[in-house]
Amino acid sequence: MLVGIPGNIITIVALARYEKIRNATAIFIMNLSCSDLLFCCFNLPLAASTFHRRAWVHGHLLCKMFPLTRYALVANSLFTVLSITINRYVMIAHPKLYTKLYKKRNIIIMIVFTWMFSFGIMIPILLEKYGRFGLDLNIGSCSILNDYKNRSPKKFLFLTAFILPCIAIILCYTRIFFIVRKATKKSLNTHKQVPNQEESSSADLSTSISVRVTGETSCNYSDRSTTFNMEMSDNIIRHPEDIGKEPSRLRRTALRKSMALLKMSLPSRKDRRLGTMIIAIMITFCLCHLPITIIKMLREINPYPVPNIIAYILLYLSSSINPVIYVVMSNEYRKAYKNLFKRRKNSLSINKIHCNPK
Repeated sequence: MLVGIPGNIITIVALARYEKIRNATAIFIMNLSCSDLLFCCFNLPLAASTFHRRAWVHGHLLCKMFPLTRYALVANSLFTVLSITINRYVMIAHPKLYTKLYKKRNIIIMIVFTWMFSFGIMIPILLEKYGRFGLDLNIGSCSILNDYKNRSPKKFLFLTAFILPCIAIILCYTRIFFIVRKATKKSLNTHKQVPNQEESSSADLSTSISVRVTGETSCNYSDRSTTFNMEMSDNIIRHPEDIGKEPSRLRRTALRKSMALLKMSLPSRKDRRLGTMIIAIMITFCLCHLPITIIKMLREINPYPVPNIIAYILLYLSSSINPVIYVVMSNEYRKAYKNLFKRRKNSLSINKIHCNPK
């Protein structure tokens, strides 16, 4: 709580105020921070109290709300990470579609959908149609229990809100990897071809130019040389001293444009760092949430309390660790934090001047 609450609040405010990174990814990160903040404010205090007292003492209503919000917020966090991953995939694989798809209105719809779906899948459990929320006497805390027909929705939730999003994330990053590798190979091949193309082009063009100037004709011109002659004959005749310079200059310009287009198809250094940060968030999420999920599904096989306690510690750590990842792995996000504190410092200085006029 000491790290999670201030860390997530600072992240939300810093990203909202820093205009240089006000994009779709930043909005999704703010949504993830909102989910973590709610978890820290509501679930962590109740969990800490339960661990301290070794019993649930917060009443029947909170006993239903505690597992509902915990599972829903965890699902929302994972769906938000999935949204960020899809955002990166569309940006790299379908750049023309990106600007149409990720408009402000569409981003808001996506975020609203993640919240509605995350809490919507909890409604049957809340209504006790498929499982129920209640006090689990085996662990002394409130969780999802079997309903009166002895049915449990835990495997369904594990599949819907964990396995399927994880598979989608893995597929997206696999596809991104192959797209980037293909573009990188193409860029390297173009680099290797540049010297040979310049030499052959210069030779063909110089031959073509000399023929045009002397008035001779030949059938051995390349199409590229002939086209150049038709478009540039006036310049060649008027400026014979530039005959050797113009072809190579034009060729270099065309090659530079070609290389620029290839580089645009590759992720920038900033994009690569952001992608690495998102992967780190995903790995951390899995490491923090997978143990408790497996233990709850296999509780009868593994009744020992120590793994259960460790799994809960990892679960509650997950809502506080993301701000640390942002600071460590993203230079842009560090700038956003610095910008926020700089504004705060300037504001305090101005207030001090107004309060103490000379």
